Amino acid sequence: MRAKSIRGQKYLYLVESKWDSKKKTSKQNIIKYLGVESNVSLHDIPENYQNSKKIIDYFMNQKYFQPTVQNEITEKLQKDLLILFQNGNHVHANSALQSYEEIYGFESFLTNVLTPLIQQIESLGTFKKIDLGTQTTCYNTIKDLMNLILENNPMELKKKKILICVPYGEQHTLGTKVLESQLTSKGNTVYNLAPFTPASSILESIELNKPDCIFISVTLDENMLSANRMIQKINDQYNIPIIIGGQAVKNDSENENVLMGQNLSIAKILKLIQYKKFEIIPKVLTI
Repeated sequence: MRAKSIRGQKYLYLVESKWDSKKKTSKQNIIKYLGVESNVSLHDIPENYQNSKKIIDYFMNQKYFQPTVQNEITEKLQKDLLILFQNGNHVHANSALQSYEEIYGFESFLTNVLTPLIQQIESLGTFKKIDLGTQTTCYNTIKDLMNLILENNPMELKKKKILICVPYGEQHTLGTKVLESQLTSKGNTVYNLAPFTPASSILESIELNKPDCIFISVTLDENMLSANRMIQKINDQYNIPIIIGGQAVKNDSENENVLMGQNLSIAKILKLIQYKKFEIIPKVLTI
């Protein structure tokens, strides 16, 4: 990308450098005039150049925060990640994440890129557009990506202690991995218990680690009874806020044993936890 200033206005050109062996110098050939710099988006670049690292880096380094440009970058990243997830390549997926994160942040990646992409993968599986094996590969690669993010997290953990668990019988832990990454990125210490951890062991972990808050994830409807029994056992022994979420909770919103939280995002809950405003949170909150 080359910018040319004319009367204080910058204009962009897509150029290609070629080596002149006779003159022993590099010469730039103009491929396309793109227009006023502030109006140029990724879609203005010819398709066969859009994947060029130099092109992508240019837009990233310019800190393009306009909604239209961010949407374009988000859509392209989702398409690239879907291919990487299908191929089981979590390392390259992490590189793509880091480029996006530098501009828009990790929270935006989880909210605007990864969560909708997970929903897209679920939809593709539901409508038989990808087979079960490919869907499983995608989920496993996302979990590998989350593990890599957690391993490379440089933040000093000094905020709150949070325990994440699932009721006995739950095997789908993708949501808890994403949640763990989100909470850890905010500086919280997270204890993410494995599936099929007995309720007695969960209580032992609560006693040992003394978390400030407990997140319970329920994916399958048939596990709601198990979740409710676990909640009751925790409430019988500890006065700790419990946040319960997952697809099964949405389907069970009429359950009288849980209270629905209104307009409380993960970010909002983290603020409440941070400032110890637990009185604002119902004893058992669904999200």
